[in-house]
Amino acid sequence: LVEEEVERRARELAARPPVFLSLEGGFHGKLAASVQLTHNEGYRLPFAALAAQARFVPHGRPDVLKEIHAEERGVLPEPAVVDGRVTLVDQEFPVFCAFLLEPVQGEGGIRELSAEFAREIQEFCAAIGCPVVVDEIQSGMGRTGTLLASSPLGLRGDYYTLAKTLGGGIAKTSVMLVRRTWYRKEFEIVHSSTFAKDSFSCHIALKVLELLEADGGAAYRRAEERGEALRSMLTRLRADFPDVVADVRGRGLMLGLEFRDQSESSSEQIRQAAQGGLFGYVLAGHLLRRHRVRTFPTASAVNTLRFEPSIEVDDAQIAQLEAGLRDVCALLRAGDGPALGSA
Repeated sequence: LVEEEVERRARELAARPPVFLSLEGGFHGKLAASVQLTHNEGYRLPFAALAAQARFVPHGRPDVLKEIHAEERGVLPEPAVVDGRVTLVDQEFPVFCAFLLEPVQGEGGIRELSAEFAREIQEFCAAIGCPVVVDEIQSGMGRTGTLLASSPLGLRGDYYTLAKTLGGGIAKTSVMLVRRTWYRKEFEIVHSSTFAKDSFSCHIALKVLELLEADGGAAYRRAEERGEALRSMLTRLRADFPDVVADVRGRGLMLGLEFRDQSESSSEQIRQAAQGGLFGYVLAGHLLRRHRVRTFPTASAVNTLRFEPSIEVDDAQIAQLEAGLRDVCALLRAGDGPALGSA
């Protein structure tokens, strides 16, 4: 009877899909599998039946982690001898597949993970045997002033993903770094890829890393210094337009400017853009047409414009951006929708 009970419970647990954890506001791509780990429901819904589902965790809420663990955990009874008798003792069954997170959320509105919550996530995952996957595709490769944005947080992932900048703007490439204790040698055979490890992309990626590390990491210092100059400008803007600008967020050359909700604006054009989820796109269009500044809102937080320039951005370009943003803020303050939407 004991053996039958163990086998029955094992079959039930084995039939359950794995549980993924991800942060609210997170973005992990739009592929059929990874899109289910992206928080924006508009991306997930069309493919909801195609991949394992995720439980989304609010920022700074370790209590929610405990709640999810209590709801999702699986236990498997195993025979054990206690006081000379054979009995069943519950053992944790590994149902949690991975916890995916971005150190600085890009699409989610340029939101930083706090060092405290990063530590709590790492401790939680270590306790339940769940690997941490750090998505550095937007925040990594020196953009925030260090090779990995997770490093200053003290966050150590079991897996890391890097892409885009790794190809130097020439090659389309991506890599996954795996902690040795989690690596399975069968992976690259079972999950082979037509274009993986091609010589062209690998040579470019190595050269990109050489450039980043050259002169004792001068590129990282440049990103930090230029980011501080850009952030200072955005902070001044917020101080001058507190009724229009809600927040300045980010690190290095990965910064966001959040505007206050304009869904009750006196301007019909501005009000409709805000209510229809097009507000950030209208602002970006105005900046491009009137000021020759190219930027874009964050897709899952359209009230936030993102600024992720090259490390070669100079003071004149920052001043050009400032002039454009001050124009935008003045038009929003005045409720001048027609001027904001005109060519």
